[in-house]
Amino acid sequence: MRKKKTKEAYREEVRKAYDKLRKAYRQLWDSHVEMIFRLALMAECRDPETGTHIVRISEYSAVIAEGFGLPRKEVEIIRYSSPMHDIGKIMLPDSILRKKGDLNPAQLKLMREHPLAGADIFRNARSPIMRACGVIALTHHERFDGSGYPKGLKGKKIPLYGRIVGLADVFDALISKRSYKKAYTFDKSVSMIMERAGTHFDPEVVMAFVRNRGKIRKVWQANKDIEEFLKNAEVLRTHLT
Repeated sequence: MRKKKTKEAYREEVRKAYDKLRKAYRQLWDSHVEMIFRLALMAECRDPETGTHIVRISEYSAVIAEGFGLPRKEVEIIRYSSPMHDIGKIMLPDSILRKKGDLNPAQLKLMREHPLAGADIFRNARSPIMRACGVIALTHHERFDGSGYPKGLKGKKIPLYGRIVGLADVFDALISKRSYKKAYTFDKSVSMIMERAGTHFDPEVVMAFVRNRGKIRKVWQANKDIEEFLKNAEVLRTHLT
């Protein structure tokens, strides 16, 4: 005759099952995050000007999401899905992606289709982080006043994740040097974001960004220091070889 299990024994079984499930979920989450960053790096490698762009976007987006008051779980989803914002650019030819001058109408039309291509990669995704990747890829170029692309969504019809990452992406473009522009200062870039509240950006997202400008500055400065270190290391390596 089998011995009847005590409540303590049941609790121990449940605890072990929960720990096992949590470990499996963590492994699945980690594998998703690894895949995301590997895909993002593949896309970024085609554009030598972007540098540590995906890392900065990830951190800026997380800071804004936290400032917006989102739960920790959603902040982490945004942190790890935001690097996929431009994954659709892998379908663009180098003649467009690396072009120094203005794009012609046909090239511009193709460029503006990259959010659709990015969203297609994550079509029918089941996990929250993969679904978020698709939403962000599709909507981060939409504008609050409806003048964005690819669908011309307006206001709160733009998913919040897209509104947050869209702001982070533009801020990083403003504060970074590109072949067609110099880098704006930190304060100038923040001012330009504030000026576009209600047109390009959701005013509430802008407020979350401005409230946390101190954290944003720390992310920017840390990445700037890393890029300067890597630049100096490359110069040193060149002289030694």
